[in-house]
Parts: sequence; structure tokens; C-alpha cells
Amino acid sequence: MSNLAIQIKTERPRIEELLAPYRDVIGDDYAGYRNHVFRTVTYAMHFLDGDLDVETTVETAMAYHDIGLWTDRELAYLEPSEAVVVADNEMHGWGLDPDLLREIIHWHHKVYRYRGAHERVIEACRKADWIDASMGWIRKGMSRSNVAAV
Repeated sequence: MSNLAIQIKTERPRIEELLAPYRDVIGDDYAGYRNHVFRTVTYAMHFLDGDLDVETTVETAMAYHDIGLWTDRELAYLEPSEAVVVADNEMHGWGLDPDLLREIIHWHHKVYRYRGAHERVIEACRKADWIDASMGWIRKGMSRSNVAAV
């Protein structure tokens, strides 16, 4: 699907709701991080053919994927980000698979293809982050026109 026109949702209430409690801790980086999350979710959902069964999980994991940069003020922020999403999932009773949330975050910087449990979702999120973090220089199969549109 990566060469078909990409669906861009400019409103994602769940992402807004998830990030709101962290607005002050993220501070001046809030708008940039929020926009990064929206873009990564857009790319990931495109790779997942718009699968609504995983959209909540993708939105949640990507909202938290870098959050440890601010909550723990650490450059080694993957484990802190994993811990925050798992704790919030439990505290708020979202009922999302904690292992999948943790693994999406854990593997999102992996350079080469992820293979293993939940491969389809983890790989979509991994590729999405690479596309956005590289500002489209690395496209992971996404068309230039879709990157430009996002």
C-alpha cells in the first residue's frame, strides 16, 4: 500500500489526550514532539493499511515512544519510555497489550527489519519513525509523494 495515496488525519483526539498530561514536562519541545507523533502514526497506519484494530495501540505506543527524553531526562530513553507507557496503560485501564507497547518502543530505532512476535505492527512503527526522523531521506518503501504530503 505504500505507494497509494496516504490518508492524513489532522485530528487524533487520543494522541492529544495521551500527551496532555506531559505538556509541561515536554515544555518547549511539545509542538515538535506532537507533530512527530502525528506523522509517525500516519506513516505506520499507512503501512498497516489503515487497520483500525491496531490504531489505538499504534497511537499509544508512538505517543510514548520518545517520552523518556523528558520524563527521565536521559538520552538512553527507550526503557524509561517503555516503563511510562506500561504504567499508564495499567493505571488508566486501557487494556492494551503491555508487551506490544513495550516492544514497539524498544525496537523503533532498529536499523534493519524487525522479525518476531507482532512483526507487522512493530515493523510499521519502526519504518515510520525512520522516515520522519530522517525527514524523508530514508523512506523505507514510502513514496516521495506520500512523504511530501505528510
